[in-house]
Amino acid sequence: MGTDKAFVRVGGRALVERVADAARAAGAVRVLAVGGDRRRLAAAGLEVVADPREGAGPLGGVLTALEASAGHETVVVLACDLAAPSAAAIAKVAAARGTAEVAVPRVEGNLEPLHAAWSPGVAAGLAAAFAKGERSVQRAIAGLDVRVLDGFDPAATAGLNTPGEVIAHVVGQNRGMSEVPEIDVDELVRRRETGAYVLDVRQPEEYAVAHVPGSVLIPLDQLGARQAELPGGEPLLVICRSGARSAAAVQALQAAGYDATNVAGGMLAWLDADQPVEEGPAPG
Repeated sequence: MGTDKAFVRVGGRALVERVADAARAAGAVRVLAVGGDRRRLAAAGLEVVADPREGAGPLGGVLTALEASAGHETVVVLACDLAAPSAAAIAKVAAARGTAEVAVPRVEGNLEPLHAAWSPGVAAGLAAAFAKGERSVQRAIAGLDVRVLDGFDPAATAGLNTPGEVIAHVVGQNRGMSEVPEIDVDELVRRRETGAYVLDVRQPEEYAVAHVPGSVLIPLDQLGARQAELPGGEPLLVICRSGARSAAAVQALQAAGYDATNVAGGMLAWLDADQPVEEGPAPG
């Protein structure tokens, strides 16, 4: 994705911090981060457990979490990339385990074992399966006493798995928030002379009236779905009418790992500076 998913920022907080906050709000007495960037996780105030199985898939992380929590009655294992972690959903799954070995939400017909409540007592059996080459959490729990929970809001278990999903979510959450890197129109003029990529995030009808010559149109509400059209590894200069929509786009693009900068004042400033424009719809 171009950045560690755990540290993608939504609403001013890293995803992993949002998950930890929700777990604490649900009543967790201890919150552990398993594996990952230990320095950055510790700086975020999290207790970090080294994962000797790191890189071997989510089953290894689940197993390490259970082993590190052997003294607790119930361990809720959560993915670090939850888009909208819910304290209520976490508390619901924890309370539902009862005497079952694992309580797992079923969302839209699929089990969600990375939003599940586990008995630490299953660690030995999972470790044996892992040692034999098993890497699928779904298959590993097949032989356990599983309590399946229906009625979960899909948003509570949804993760941000691709840059497009990150962009779409951050645009929706962060519109109009916080500071973003900016350049003025004079700097845009200079950078265009060296072939800078200018991304226009207005609507097609606005673009058709007047746009920066050579700029590429991808409306803000399409940015997540069309992120594959963006050049990787190249700075993106983002413009809209006044700078508000482009600021939201810059936040989302940066969260997804792109080098993006807002054009302050947008097309209004470009026109005020008497810079050249093109008219007509975007190609294609």
